[in-house]
Parts: sequence; C-alpha cells; structure tokens
Amino acid sequence: MKLGKSRGFTLIEMMIVVAIIAILAVVATPAYTKYMRDAKTAEATQMIDLIKKGAVAYYTIPRTHAGGEKVPCQFPAANPLTPAAGTCCDDANDSDNDERCDARPDLWHTQSWSALKFRISEQHYYQYQFESGGQLSGAWFVASAYGDLDCDTTRSTFQMHVGGDPNATSSECDTVMTSGYFRDSETE
Repeated sequence: MKLGKSRGFTLIEMMIVVAIIAILAVVATPAYTKYMRDAKTAEATQMIDLIKKGAVAYYTIPRTHAGGEKVPCQFPAANPLTPAAGTCCDDANDSDNDERCDARPDLWHTQSWSALKFRISEQHYYQYQFESGGQLSGAWFVASAYGDLDCDTTRSTFQMHVGGDPNATSSECDTVMTSGYFRDSETE
C-alpha cells in the first residue's frame, strides 16, 4: 500500500486568502461604522417623536384652573437639558465609561417631563431639552436632542420646531403644525 503525498497550501495561495480577507475588512469597516452611527441616531428621532406626541396631547386636551376657568391651549413649560452637565461621554453622566448616559429615572420626574409623559429608564446617547412658550395660535415648542456619539466633542443636534394651531380658540385646539427634523452633524 502506497501512501499518497499530502499537499498543503502554497505561500501564494495563503497570500491570496489573506489579501481577500484584508479587502473585505477594508470595505466592511466603514459600512459597519456607518450602520452603528445610524442606529445611534435613531434614538434621537424616536425620542423627539415621543416628546412631540406628548406635547401635542397636552396642547389639545382641555384643562381648567381649580375655579373652573378654562386654561388656554398651550404646551408644557420648558425643561432644561437633561441630563444637565457636559455630554453622555463625561464621567458625571457615564459612570461605566461606555459612552452612553447612565440610566437615571429620577432626572425625568420634573413637572415638564411628566406633563409630556416622557422619561428614559435605560442608558442613552443623547441629552434632551424642551423649550416652549405662548398660547393658542402663538404657542410653540422646540424639542431637541444633543449627542456626542464618538466622544470627540463634536455634537449631533436634532430638533423639531412645532407651532400652535392657527385656528385655535380658547375652547378648541385640535391640531398643531409640525415641521420636519432639523439635523446638524447627524452622524458626526
């Protein structure tokens, strides 16, 4: 019985395989990075949409003062940047250094966030702000999300500007005019 000569890969074949793997890595890395950043930016648009829904509900649901007098249609009071200091990359907001703001449900128990029925109970990439003013057709709000997605001090900004119903009366405010998203350095 004659044993066959076993043959391995040649150096050329090995170099071709390594070259193919290197090309795939070069092509895949930017695509993966973009995919990850797009996934992070989805948080901002989803959360701003939740803020908008809460603000529209607050504006359209009739309310009265304790004496029964109707409260004019308006959006909830403004709320400052939450979490307040720095970015989600700072040690004050990110104790486990994973480049996300820590879950701090207590920060979302302000009167404004509660009126908007908005809170975040898990780690997140963005800080949120709600600005508002006016009544009836002069009512407006701006919902904002700010995030430093790769901790390089360049911040992504998402905002939605919404105005009051141009036909609002003191007894009825059914709809609001909404704008699209303002985006700056979206995937920074």
